[in-house]
Amino acid sequence: MDIDKFFSDYDVAFATGNNDAIGDFLQSSLAAAEVENDKHLAVTILNEMAGFFRSISSYAQAIRYAEKALTTARDLGFENTIPYGTTLLNTATAYRTSGDNIKALEYFIHALSILQSNLPVDDFQLACLYNNISAIKQDTGQYAEALEMLQKAVTIMQKQPNMENDTATVMTNLAQVLLKLDRDAEAMKTIEKALELFRQENTSTAVDQRLSPHYAAALAAQGEANFRMKRYAECVRAYENALAHIKAAYGENKDYAVTSINLGIAYNKLNRADKAEECRTKGEKILAGLGVGMQRSTNAGQADISGTS
Repeated sequence: MDIDKFFSDYDVAFATGNNDAIGDFLQSSLAAAEVENDKHLAVTILNEMAGFFRSISSYAQAIRYAEKALTTARDLGFENTIPYGTTLLNTATAYRTSGDNIKALEYFIHALSILQSNLPVDDFQLACLYNNISAIKQDTGQYAEALEMLQKAVTIMQKQPNMENDTATVMTNLAQVLLKLDRDAEAMKTIEKALELFRQENTSTAVDQRLSPHYAAALAAQGEANFRMKRYAECVRAYENALAHIKAAYGENKDYAVTSINLGIAYNKLNRADKAEECRTKGEKILAGLGVGMQRSTNAGQADISGTS
């Protein structure tokens, strides 16, 4: 199997929206690469596996495949190279989304030292890194520092050609931090710009929006902004739309559950106790099934643009 065929077949599998089928495809592809002793392809597949399993909230699997990608890359002598820095970035993201910020920051710092030494200051990979470091800063309540990282990332992303979806993803993350800083009007303007960028790329490439999963994060942020502005009907519409996109892209994962709980809170503001209870119960049931405790979030979670995932 060559790398072009892998990505072509992966696109077909991903378009089905069937997570079991996608996981099976990745597993069989990795097995084939290992039988052929093609470690270069194996690193690529392992990075994709880390990203996929992270996206469906299977964090232990994501971390296992990310660490295996690092080991395989070291076997190839990739240390201090851009591909190794990218794999470090993906591994750090897996740890970050699993809740292990200490380990994530260790890998992010390592990735930063490698990529800054090998890349121009306005390279896309550095934007990925700033974006993901900002997530840790946000997770630990360092919102001003998170904002600074995201502003660096946006500045780089706006220089990239044909990168509307990724630019929109970073802008969505920026909007989420602005909400944390109570800069609601700025956040809403940023969200509107992000949504427009998502729609521009999807229109120009004839790709259905459900295949751009980070679009859901923008919709969820729009829901949160409307909630804070007491526009509860608009909030409900945004959250309902976000849920549809999350489910189409990833199934009923942690982000789906948290967004469902937030939707229930919005329904309460509209005196729809029946719908509020339905959404809350569903969200809590999903979290329990994933082994995740009850939580309240302002949105569907900060999205990443790391590496190949």
